[in-house]
Amino acid sequence: MSKWNKAYWQDLGERVASTEIGALLTTSVLAGATPINWSDGKVVWATLGVPPAVALAKGLLVNLGGSGSSPSASLAGVSSTKKRS
Repeated sequence: MSKWNKAYWQDLGERVASTEIGALLTTSVLAGATPINWSDGKVVWATLGVPPAVALAKGLLVNLGGSGSSPSASLAGVSSTKKRS
């Protein structure tokens, strides 16, 4: 089985999407407490771009460096495939 299978991409997509949702929620709380200059691209990138980019890079690097053919987007050593009984 390929390390780059559908289950791996679903796992990685879920991790990146949940990180982006967390960044959006954090930004909305931050915007309520602090004035944010949304016309500054650096601010937008730092608050909404960096967190999911880090999650994506981590997930790709973990799978690239992993040993064997077990796909994983996690440093915790979990697999993106279901174990069969």
